[in-house]
Amino acid sequence: MARIDSFRFPAGRKIGPHYVVESLLGGGAEGEVYQVRELDTGIRRAAKLYFPHRDPNRQLAVRQAHKLNALRNCQIVLQYHHSQVITVRKNKILAMISDLCEGEQLENWVRCHPGQRLKPYQALHVFYHLVRGLEAIHAQGEYHSDVHSQNILIQPRGVRFDLKLIDFYDWGRATRWKQRQDVMDAVRVFHEILGGRDHYARLPQELKYICGGLKQTVVLKRFRTISELRAHLDWFEWNSVL
Repeated sequence: MARIDSFRFPAGRKIGPHYVVESLLGGGAEGEVYQVRELDTGIRRAAKLYFPHRDPNRQLAVRQAHKLNALRNCQIVLQYHHSQVITVRKNKILAMISDLCEGEQLENWVRCHPGQRLKPYQALHVFYHLVRGLEAIHAQGEYHSDVHSQNILIQPRGVRFDLKLIDFYDWGRATRWKQRQDVMDAVRVFHEILGGRDHYARLPQELKYICGGLKQTVVLKRFRTISELRAHLDWFEWNSVL
């Protein structure tokens, strides 16, 4: 199986019979995601392609498609549309076509704020949307397993935030342990957008309680499930956070 570390698709390159590449959105060890345009309608989508040496039998792509389809009613998940086989350097590759999210990576969005961090009230709102989204995923018997600020796209809308989780990682069937890792990862994101370790000591006690010093045993004892974390956010006293 040929090793391809980057497809290097230029703008204008066709993806199958229906799409043309507009730009590279991002990539990683597994593959790359491109912004594509549907030739017949002009509608823009996202196309994810796995490197052939990472997914020689296209099993990763198929499992990802099944997972996204199972989560199609979860608002935090990008809508999967369909897939198509394309040939790249004599390799058959499955291109997964999904919604194109106009949001920005959470990591980059936070960096544009004063001090490269969010104020507690704003951070709580972003965190709450993330937790609610993960709760919907867990309710479907699934998990993400790679929640971090580069895998979260954010788009402010009025007084709320639209979040999208991308790059679901596949570790086989869902287990309680895998879902609890989502809880811990979400708390790490919260800690990060509040300014991380450099600002932790000055945080209100209510927020320190949620972060638990990023000690997994502490956090997961307080919040055994994502629903317990969501319930805490719904009801805890936070006047000093204002």
